[in-house]
Amino acid sequence: MLRKFLMSVLLSAIWFGVFSQSLLYKVTGDKTEHPVYIYGTIHALPQGDFFIDTTVIEKFADAKKLVLEIDMSSPTMALEAQTAMMMQDNSIDKLITPEEYQRLGKFFADSLQMPIEMLKQIKPLMLSSFLIQKIIGAQSASYEGYFMQQATAQQKLIGGLETVGEQIGYIDLIPLEKQAQMLMESIDDFNNSKTEFQLLVQTYKSRDAEAVYEFIMESDEEFKQFGEFLIDKRNENWIPKIVELGNAQVTFVAVGCGHLGGDKGILNLLRKEGFSVEMVE
Repeated sequence: MLRKFLMSVLLSAIWFGVFSQSLLYKVTGDKTEHPVYIYGTIHALPQGDFFIDTTVIEKFADAKKLVLEIDMSSPTMALEAQTAMMMQDNSIDKLITPEEYQRLGKFFADSLQMPIEMLKQIKPLMLSSFLIQKIIGAQSASYEGYFMQQATAQQKLIGGLETVGEQIGYIDLIPLEKQAQMLMESIDDFNNSKTEFQLLVQTYKSRDAEAVYEFIMESDEEFKQFGEFLIDKRNENWIPKIVELGNAQVTFVAVGCGHLGGDKGILNLLRKEGFSVEMVE
């Protein structure tokens, strides 16, 4: 279960049949004065798998503003994230059995060289970020980090579609007991998580957003239920903000690829609003 959640964090932290082999789209229409470019990212991957196509570089240079899921230039972002990640009056050892807590502590000590005692007040699904680091390895890359560096160098405006608190708030809709269960399932099946991540990266590198979407959506009914607010609800909230951006300036929006695809993905939602959404090759 959490294996699928981890993949959604990385691509969410994907397509509806008629489009393929592009991660960049141009949105135009009568309701906006300027084009908005939307790029699907994977939030973290091994450095050796990182790529940026020439067309992406060119369209990014044309934009006046970079917009990510959250504004990573905000001076309060780190503090907001730290506050939102912590449980109040609870801890992971109260959510799982003593045997499970021992197993969790051993995994963090042996595989991550981190004492679980220091981390036990972090929300269970937030602890999954440590697993992602282990899966990726020491040499990791981030598209958000790359675009932030380029935006700063090119003196672009920077913004976000939601706040850190709003983003983590969607995860909070999953009960803590369920989060803990998902975390333990991932710990116990860690090798399969690594294999699935390698397949995910290869699928992403194919630039086939339809295939990436299908990869993420291969899950049980439980995950699809959570997907309604982890992905679908956020997509709905972003549409008016994307339209507003198009009325202000040429904007480059970079979000997890998981938000692009499907009937309730942001590209299809924009089409339903009457916008032209073109694949940029």
